[in-house]
Formats: sequence, C-alpha cells, structure tokens
Amino acid sequence: MAKVLMVVRILPKESDANLEDLAKAIAANLPKGITIGDKKVEDIGFGLQALVVGFVMPEVDGIGEALEAYLSTVEEVGEFDVQSVTRV
Repeated sequence: MAKVLMVVRILPKESDANLEDLAKAIAANLPKGITIGDKKVEDIGFGLQALVVGFVMPEVDGIGEALEAYLSTVEEVGEFDVQSVTRV
C-alpha cells in the first residue's frame, strides 16, 4: 500500500507556547496508522512561530480527514492548515 505525506502548519493556541510541548501533545494520541515523519519550527514574524509537521500515513480514504479532526481536538492547537499532500 502506498504512503502519503501530509505537511501541516500548526499554530499554537498561545503565542508563547513551547513548540516541543505542542509536538508531544500532538504525537500523544495520533489516529492509528499515522506517524510523524519530520517536524520543524517556522518563524512567521513579530516573534510568532509555527510548527510544521510531516505526517506519514497509508493512502486510504478518510485518513486525512481523520487527522484534521484529531488536530482540532488537541487543546494546545490554535489553528492549522494543510500545506501539501504527496505520495512517498
């Protein structure tokens, strides 16, 4: 089965949040089959930072939506947007 890489930019709820703690909170209960492939901190401007995470998942219907639904339930996540989706 093919794998998909979904790159998501995640902004914390609080502007002074520790992004490593945010990454740990996200990784704690990921939906089955989804793993974190890579992550980095991106400067947005005016001292704000976002966490850019590459989620690796099997190419099955509905798994991307499951990830988005999960991210919306993580308390520390303020908002997020999908940057790209590609096969790996």
